[in-house]
Amino acid sequence: MGLLTAPLSGQDPTPATAPASATAIGVVYDSVRLKPLSGAIIRVDSSELTATADADGRFRLEGIPTGEHFLRVEHPVLDTLGVALRSPRERYSPGAAVVAELATPSPETLISIACSAAWRARGPAAFMGRVREADTGVPATGAKVSLVWYELDVSSGIKRVPKVREVVVGADGTYRICGLPAQLDGKVQVINGPLSSGEIAISFGDDLVYLRNMSIAAPRTVAAAAPGDTTKAVDQVTILGTARLTGRVLSASGTPIVGARVQLEGTTRTAQTRSRGEFVLDSLPPGTQSVSVRHLGYAPVEEAVDLTSATPSSITIRMSDFVPVLATVRVTAARERALDAVGYAHRKRTGLGHYLEGDQINQSSQYFSDVLRNVPGLRIQSAGHGRQMVTSTRSPNGCVMFWIDGTPWQQMEPGDIDDFLKPHELAAVEVYNPSSTPVEFSASRGASCTTIVGWTHRRLDRGRK
Repeated sequence: MGLLTAPLSGQDPTPATAPASATAIGVVYDSVRLKPLSGAIIRVDSSELTATADADGRFRLEGIPTGEHFLRVEHPVLDTLGVALRSPRERYSPGAAVVAELATPSPETLISIACSAAWRARGPAAFMGRVREADTGVPATGAKVSLVWYELDVSSGIKRVPKVREVVVGADGTYRICGLPAQLDGKVQVINGPLSSGEIAISFGDDLVYLRNMSIAAPRTVAAAAPGDTTKAVDQVTILGTARLTGRVLSASGTPIVGARVQLEGTTRTAQTRSRGEFVLDSLPPGTQSVSVRHLGYAPVEEAVDLTSATPSSITIRMSDFVPVLATVRVTAARERALDAVGYAHRKRTGLGHYLEGDQINQSSQYFSDVLRNVPGLRIQSAGHGRQMVTSTRSPNGCVMFWIDGTPWQQMEPGDIDDFLKPHELAAVEVYNPSSTPVEFSASRGASCTTIVGWTHRRLDRGRK
């Protein structure tokens, strides 16, 4: 029987051809945060041929031309680290499937690359990231990153002393703070000339590397408070901007919280949440800022937010029920050091005001205004609807200005200070007549008003952690 040379009926006489392209299959992993690098863009060389890693870090990249290629990974984490992640150059043959496993450097490797041996000898951890101008995204070269934390000092009795490390942002916008202690808790702030970002809490936990990108306003994007603006303090002259923040405040179960007070820390920009828990804050300085939320019956919350004048920012904040925890031992010396750090002790020694602290504050009182009932020159009056308001017998029209934890308090309704601050939260109170108000608590209308300054345990405890 001879060979069959004619095609069978219905068959394509053209022989099948091998695929002209190859495929890359793999996974990309974040070794710093110990989880898949989901959302990473995997690019062939510098071409437009890309794939996106899924939630498990897996990717499949088809249509790779025959030849030698490498894979390049793009992700915000790599931008923060200031490192490039790419595969070795591989030979891609027609129809082949090349397996690629990609991972960021481990924390130990990253620290060995970024930190000198001398710094590594001083501590195992490192803090790093990038700082950009909020509205342009360009590196904030020359800005300063300031990190503050507290350590135990046993040389002259057990006490906590502040430690400060500062670095200048490099030309590419990166910063590195090496030689830090393990399990560090602290606050970080960006300073750019007369401007500063909010104080942002950081906590390393068991991580050796903490990553944080931040932004700061350029001097040209903020303006001084206008003369005669009665809501701005004299020493806060560069807090106005054009950024906008919207958001919602919810309970832990997701229920909207109505009437919560939302404030941009370090400014007088304040709002109250409406019927669906929503709020709007306008005229904010661009950059990384801290937003605080307080409401009766809930634990206070602070959240970091990145603001820009280009587009409004949005945030959802969840509050948990307030559960009072009484310390079994209160160290008086530690409290006094914290008060001294905010200048309370120095002002008290001048004898120019009236001062309350410790047992002088009746923390079982129902309202903050009740704490002030026996202070000379103050009068507690009904504000209607079950509210009380504090007025002064020594100021024109009974004018009173409040400062809470170093920030001017902006009254939105008569007596609403009682909704914001409760007696059990108070560590100390200062009261000054119009003629004796310290310059740091003077505002444009403050010269004719009695000034009441409140310091909370929460604010003072920052300096003791």
